[in-house]
Amino acid sequence: MKKLLLSLSLCLTFIFCDISHVQAEELYYKEVIEVIDESSSRATSTKTAKKTGYYANGSTVLWSVTVTGTFTYNGSTSKCTSSSVSASSNDSRWRIISKSSSKSGSTAKATATAKCYLNNLVIDTKTKTVTLTCSASGKLS
Repeated sequence: MKKLLLSLSLCLTFIFCDISHVQAEELYYKEVIEVIDESSSRATSTKTAKKTGYYANGSTVLWSVTVTGTFTYNGSTSKCTSSSVSASSNDSRWRIISKSSSKSGSTAKATATAKCYLNNLVIDTKTKTVTLTCSASGKLS
């Protein structure tokens, strides 16, 4: 009985130490835009770009979500013609549990939710929506 209690106590100490270590991590978030393709004609221009949001701890990327959008613009209006999402985890503790994309007007959006697991217990959940917008002049934000 004493061995069982000692083992249980050590396991709980290990779990709580690990949880406090994970919770003590300072996560930060940054976004990066990359143009994939551009083309122009006399009447309209088309631009395909992606915007990626990164969750990181220090210099280590934990997980990311990317929206890829295709836009047409002509100087007075712009329109998003397609939107897609990709999401990935670079850390075995973080798992992508859902992802979706949408488009509306001149905006492409992607949303992903990731959960952080420790010993099969969820200890953190993050949801992030990345929005990529194209102006009438083709400026991305």
